[in-house]
Amino acid sequence: MYNKQREINTGKPYIKISREYKFLFFQYIGYKNVQEFLQKNTFSQIQQTTQLDLIISENKNEEYYYVAYYFGEDRQVIKGELTIFNDWKTIEIKFIYDNKNGAKSVYTFFGSIKISEGFAFFDTKYFDKNSKKEGAKYTFFIGKSSPNERILLRGTYCGFDKYDRAIAGIMILKKVNTKVDLEEEVANLAFDPIICQELNKCRFIVPSQIHKNLFLLSQKSPYAELYLNTAGYYLAKFILAKMEYSFEFEIQKYHFNLISTDKSIVIKDDQIKLINKGQILYLDFSLIGIFFFQKMSIYIPFYFLKEGERKTCGKFIGITIHNDIVSGTTELNKIECY
Repeated sequence: MYNKQREINTGKPYIKISREYKFLFFQYIGYKNVQEFLQKNTFSQIQQTTQLDLIISENKNEEYYYVAYYFGEDRQVIKGELTIFNDWKTIEIKFIYDNKNGAKSVYTFFGSIKISEGFAFFDTKYFDKNSKKEGAKYTFFIGKSSPNERILLRGTYCGFDKYDRAIAGIMILKKVNTKVDLEEEVANLAFDPIICQELNKCRFIVPSQIHKNLFLLSQKSPYAELYLNTAGYYLAKFILAKMEYSFEFEIQKYHFNLISTDKSIVIKDDQIKLINKGQILYLDFSLIGIFFFQKMSIYIPFYFLKEGERKTCGKFIGITIHNDIVSGTTELNKIECY
């Protein structure tokens, strides 16, 4: 009330009073509502028309309801209640967790929305012991048309989880018609398999430990030098029954992307890992183009690179162009750069 009085004293032409403050403000000065205030006071016709237009316009502001899905704590997909107010200007998000003792914990966030360049940015806060603290940040692509037209929105979030870990990931919003529909969907323990497939394991967690030694950064740190040794050019041979198939590829230094040196073959969805305490080199990728295999997983003993050898054998599992699942022996040769 003090802030609104200051706005009046500074000569602000329009004083905005929203939500619960409308009732409180006019009750405080002795009126039931804004309509009674306008009727019992003398205003010019222009002032009355302006105020009534604002009331009518505000009454047209709809609330929009979305179910928020993301891969959350405890390695499970989570549903949240997301409500948009004031013509895409403010937001409320609730996440409800079932505790082991059967009770429910509700985490509520409030925030503002900024729309720019086809994106909607949600900046949220939450209250803890009467103090306002920073919540998560969200970014969703909405395009150039009205955001109300979007039945589904896909975006990202970053913040912290209920275990106070810094996290980030993908979030999907699905629009529903009413608040009742929203509450029923969030309370339903079943999940749409399409959404589950998209979100499963899509979560990045920043470890909460702070190390003074870079070597202790993670469990992968002891194998960093070995990982760097994987960079280079390779000739891979796949022996299946009496047939042999081969192609050449590069593992990029520092970036560790798998790139085919054959222009008729493109490598997609590639992964490079050192597994089994750094003893096994694991390569997993898909192939697009003129080749017998479409998908490959390769397991190679890694000590050959550590000892300076340029040729070794391992095993592969693949999917052929006929959709047959096959396995066999692979031969990996490290070759000179072109």
